[in-house]
Amino acid sequence: MKSKVQELAQLAYECVKQVKDKANEMDKINKKGKDFASKYLSYAKKLPSMIIYNGLLATVAFAKAKAKKEDAWEKLLEHLKEFLRREGINQDNKDLIEFLSEREVQEYRFITKRVLDFSLWLKRIAEGEIEDEGKED
Repeated sequence: MKSKVQELAQLAYECVKQVKDKANEMDKINKKGKDFASKYLSYAKKLPSMIIYNGLLATVAFAKAKAKKEDAWEKLLEHLKEFLRREGINQDNKDLIEFLSEREVQEYRFITKRVLDFSLWLKRIAEGEIEDEGKED
């Protein structure tokens, strides 16, 4: 039996692996895979602080607006939805913004806490697994 922490880490790893796989496929077609992965890493790093400072609903609205033009934001939103699905948080096939805005305060806080926990793992795993092309140590 896995702990909640192990489950979060495993899902975060699976999500980052999806990003790496997609980046490799993109590189075969148009060589923009590293850019995609680098942007995903950047957004995954920002996600926890965005949730803390702006709230989950505002962060999701921002990400959704950016996802129209940016594949990395779209993938990040997809991963948040997958996390909620695996947590058993039924979204009733609604838009994530609509779903979150209809929650009672206590449920919204619980969801925010769980998504924040997941986003921290996503950040950690992405930092370890995705090469940041823009920075040299």
